[in-house]
Amino acid sequence: MSLSVKLKSLFILCLLLWLPTQIATSAPPKISAESAILIDAKTGTILYEKNSRTRRAPASTTKVLTAIIAIESGHLDDEVTVSLRAAGTAGSSMHLNPGQRILLRELVTGLLLRSGNDAAVAIAEHLAGSVENFVSIMNHKAALLGALESHFANPHGLTAPLHYSTAFDLAWITKYALTSPIFATIVNTRETNIDWLDRRGKEHDQNLRNTNKLLWLLEEVDGVKTGTTNQAGPCLISSATRGNQQLISVVLHDHSRWNDSMQLLNFGFATYELYEYANKDDIICAIPIEKGLSSMVDAVVDSQASLVVKADDYQYITVAVDLPEKIKAPVYQGQKIGEIVFFVRELPVKTVNINASQTIDEHTNTRTFLHYLLRTFHRLANWGVL
Repeated sequence: MSLSVKLKSLFILCLLLWLPTQIATSAPPKISAESAILIDAKTGTILYEKNSRTRRAPASTTKVLTAIIAIESGHLDDEVTVSLRAAGTAGSSMHLNPGQRILLRELVTGLLLRSGNDAAVAIAEHLAGSVENFVSIMNHKAALLGALESHFANPHGLTAPLHYSTAFDLAWITKYALTSPIFATIVNTRETNIDWLDRRGKEHDQNLRNTNKLLWLLEEVDGVKTGTTNQAGPCLISSATRGNQQLISVVLHDHSRWNDSMQLLNFGFATYELYEYANKDDIICAIPIEKGLSSMVDAVVDSQASLVVKADDYQYITVAVDLPEKIKAPVYQGQKIGEIVFFVRELPVKTVNINASQTIDEHTNTRTFLHYLLRTFHRLANWGVL
């Protein structure tokens, strides 16, 4: 056999070996999770789902909601005294003792890395006075975020009546939580040390290692939270970033949670791409106002103007911005004045509204006179005349 024939045969063999792998990446993976979902973190686009709206015990994935409430409280630098109830909480633990003093910030770190149930109770009691009051805050926050099929009975995720969520809701809560730089930094931390004071005021140092093994298994992974109970089974919320795209995966009751999560994330990155045009509240331009008390109004983007598409379609995306040359007053804040339209292969697939940034009243003699009086009043007040 000649060298050229051998090379040709080798090339065909390599091609045959290569093709199934490429074809497989475009097909959704077969996973063992009872419920699962994969979404794009920026747009919320669902890329894969399996029983994603089925209510299930969420175990310690509950702590994503607990953590974001704590972070947004504005009290991370508070010193917390650990109660007997908190220290005695069953399950995974930071090994807190009654009477210990520790910063709320350190409790949140222990909550997310070590999955401390004791930390969850200490956080709840400090911020709301009791676990029961904090649970009310959790359910209110979940509803505000659109997690409408969830109900929480505690801040840690131990099995309890009426404590449930869904893969979709947990992904949606996590999507929001990851917009917090503090949250994102903590869940992307493999290992850290924290300081606390015991009941006698003596300082102690404790090492915390993240329970999320995926941080070591897949380079792009940057979060988020594990969970396991007998009722919930092994659970995992994970996130990963490649290029400009961040994905969020949730698997519930999944004894192959590490492998299944990696499969979902790799499938998402191999199959979809994110096209970014503008962020929420970005100013597109200023529009002239006809017969208004102000001459211009900013045109702002109403929501995230990005699009997730199959990788093969990315090159066929076009964007059209539809805005008038001018607007007649009155104009009201939040009023739709135009739109951004995304096209894929010349077909419209998504529309994002463009709104007025402020209210501009109509220019009339009466309004002009009142506007002049108001400006005069403010000037005199600033000069100390009034």
